Amino acid sequence: MKTKISVILLFISLALLIIYGADVMYAQSTSPDGKTGFLQFDHGIRGGIFGGVPVILSIIAFAISLKEKSTLVAALLFINGGIIIAGMVGMAMSAQEGANESSSIYGITGLGILLIALGVVKVFITRKK
Repeated sequence: MKTKISVILLFISLALLIIYGADVMYAQSTSPDGKTGFLQFDHGIRGGIFGGVPVILSIIAFAISLKEKSTLVAALLFINGGIIIAGMVGMAMSAQEGANESSSIYGITGLGILLIALGVVKVFITRKK
C-alpha cells in the first residue's frame, strides 16, 4: 500500500513537471520576454507550484516507501530529478540575465541532484531486500 501511494505521488509530481516544462517552452517560443506561457500565473508562483511542489511530493514519496522494495519508485525519482536537471541546463543555455539568475539555476539543479541521489538510495535499499 505504501508503494502505491508513493507511485501515485511520483506520477503527480511527474505530471506537474511536464506541464511546467511545456509552459516554459511555450513561453520561450511565443513571448518576447519568455515569461508568459499558457499558465496565467506570475513567474514565481508558477515555479513554486509546478516546480517546488513536485520536489516536495517526490521527497514525501521516498520517505513513505523508504523500507519498501520498489524499483518503480527509484525509476520515477531518477526521471523527476533528470527532468529538473535537464530543464535547468536548458535554462542556463538560454539565460542571459546574469548572476542572480545563475544562483537560482544552481539551487534548483541541486534539487534535481537530490532527487537522483534519493533514487540511488532507493536502488540500494531495494537490492538489500
